[in-house]
Amino acid sequence: MSDINISNSTQKIMVIEDNCITLCQLQDYLGEHGYRTIPCKHCEEAMTLLEEVTPDLIILDIIMPDVDGYEFCKWLRSHSRLKLVPIIFLTAKTSLEDKLEGFQTGGDDYITKPFAVEELLARVQAILNRVRNYYSISMKDELTGAYNRRYLKERMEEELYRVRRTGRPFSIVVMDIDLFKNINDNYGHYVGDSVLVEFVSFLQARLRKSDLIARMGGDEFLVLLPDTTSGKAYFLVERLRQALEGMWFHHGENGIAAQNQVTISAGIACCPEHGDSADILFTLADRALYNAKKSGRNATRIAALTGEEMLRQI
Repeated sequence: MSDINISNSTQKIMVIEDNCITLCQLQDYLGEHGYRTIPCKHCEEAMTLLEEVTPDLIILDIIMPDVDGYEFCKWLRSHSRLKLVPIIFLTAKTSLEDKLEGFQTGGDDYITKPFAVEELLARVQAILNRVRNYYSISMKDELTGAYNRRYLKERMEEELYRVRRTGRPFSIVVMDIDLFKNINDNYGHYVGDSVLVEFVSFLQARLRKSDLIARMGGDEFLVLLPDTTSGKAYFLVERLRQALEGMWFHHGENGIAAQNQVTISAGIACCPEHGDSADILFTLADRALYNAKKSGRNATRIAALTGEEMLRQI
């Protein structure tokens, strides 16, 4: 699923409805309340669009001219990238058996036609709020607010899928804070935690909204950079590294006052340049990070393929 959205204006709702009047009404209703809509007149059209986009929610009719809503729902739930996208059935099928089948195939809600727009909007918002809360709790690092490994894995799958579809590259950057253990040893974990929180804020202020920051553990972080070659990633990370050199991290809580300057070492790997799987990219970026540290720390290195790895790429 795409990054957790925090406002209606950034939330995308796919509407799959073969009745043009109803489709236009839903577009108007949702648009008036700030949602971005992706209209589709049949399920096959939606399947094609879903190769490129990941909506935050789908409103789905059941009686359709090609693939019916039940089959579409089963198809969606079989795809790892899309299986968590919530679905609201909006249909003229009103029997209990129809409703049960809708939930059994993976629907999250079921509304029958004719419908009250106020009820539809209330249900849409309730589901999106639940999804947002779920992601905030289960997909983010509690201390820093960066994403966690679980969410990173999901986004990596999405980016790898995009590369296969479009050929557009992405890069990952594995980085950690040099000699971070010394901060914990000298000042305690309160200060160390404060540095980690400020460090993530530093990254968030300087990266694009489309970039993802994940905490891998301790003081190690991974930044995912969509539509970015290894060369562009290198210049970006170098700017971050140089800006960090001039910063002070201040802490003044729990009776402890401290200020620290920190540096980072970073390793970069790019898909498809260096590999086309998450495991390969992680391994190569981690190896590049090791080389950056070995060179004296406070450095950035791009992954280098061995002869055997280059042969495997051919």
